[in-house]
Amino acid sequence: MKHAVWITLLIALVVVNIAAELVFYFSGVYIAMFYRIVLITGITVISAVFVGAMLLVGVLEGEKPLSGHVSDTLGADKKTD
Repeated sequence: MKHAVWITLLIALVVVNIAAELVFYFSGVYIAMFYRIVLITGITVISAVFVGAMLLVGVLEGEKPLSGHVSDTLGADKKTD
């Protein structure tokens, strides 16, 4: 997860700054550095949430069903790994 967030941070940093420079070049509107930082941080946090959700779903898909009946899954019929 760390790698995905760092990669997203670097990509967001580059893309947001390029987009801000293109906006300034074509329209003459300067986007302040504060708003650029807010946008970069927002993109990074949102990607961290989605990466974390994907990891949780992956872990849930890997779970094994319990052995035996629901009433006695803690008994002797439970398999040990």
